[in-house]
Amino acid sequence: MAEFTRIVSHLISIGFLLNDLGAFFTPVLYALEERELILDIFEAVSGSRMMCNYFRFGGVARDLPEGAYEKMKELAFERLPRKIDELDRYLTHNDIVMVRTQGVGVITAEQVIANSAAGPILRASGVPYDLRRADPYSIYDRFDFDVVVYNHGDVYDRYLVRLDEIRQSIRILQQALNALPGGPILTGKPNYQTKVPAGESYGRVEGPKGELGFYVVSNGKPNPWRYHVRAPSFINLTSLADMCRGAKVADVVVILGSIDIVLGEVDR
Repeated sequence: MAEFTRIVSHLISIGFLLNDLGAFFTPVLYALEERELILDIFEAVSGSRMMCNYFRFGGVARDLPEGAYEKMKELAFERLPRKIDELDRYLTHNDIVMVRTQGVGVITAEQVIANSAAGPILRASGVPYDLRRADPYSIYDRFDFDVVVYNHGDVYDRYLVRLDEIRQSIRILQQALNALPGGPILTGKPNYQTKVPAGESYGRVEGPKGELGFYVVSNGKPNPWRYHVRAPSFINLTSLADMCRGAKVADVVVILGSIDIVLGEVDR
């Protein structure tokens, strides 16, 4: 589910980046079609298409409904690889796309590290840092996949990172679906309230847009005493100023699109 989410995020990022370039609606409609098929899976397992609530400590909320596994296999092994290749053929070597994105919004590895940015922005500037490899969680240490890295740090490379990360997510999905075990979907009794010992802790995952972190301070009661969310969209936006120096006003919209923010996450 995490890798399907990454694919959904990157598809929308690529589609709307092309909108920002002026290719109104055709590329994003190609991306939206695949997104909707993945959201069908989310709706089947959780009852919701957008604000899904399916993961639980020790497993997931409920087993896959009838037909969901077959749909996921068809997407991962048949449809998505073919459709991503189509998107690649349509966009990657398009003359207008290349002229408007190559050498635009450049940020160096040193700058992006100094700004604490993460995710595709960091990897497009030549830094091979992905938490799924650097600090593996869940069962990511079992999967064979590559950390996608490009070195120019421009809008074009940020697009390429996301395109290739979709392919890596498909590789992970194929391995996961082939190895999906039978048996219980949740270990132990379902917990509707999690009580943790007093103290503080920081947990993080490699979200589609970068490191998503949760810092929690507990006083031993059911609710956290303090907590802070490291929202990658908000932190990645710090790099916008460096990316825009020397650029044309018309390029600012494209550069912002290449950062791939969610405004609700920035504004909260």
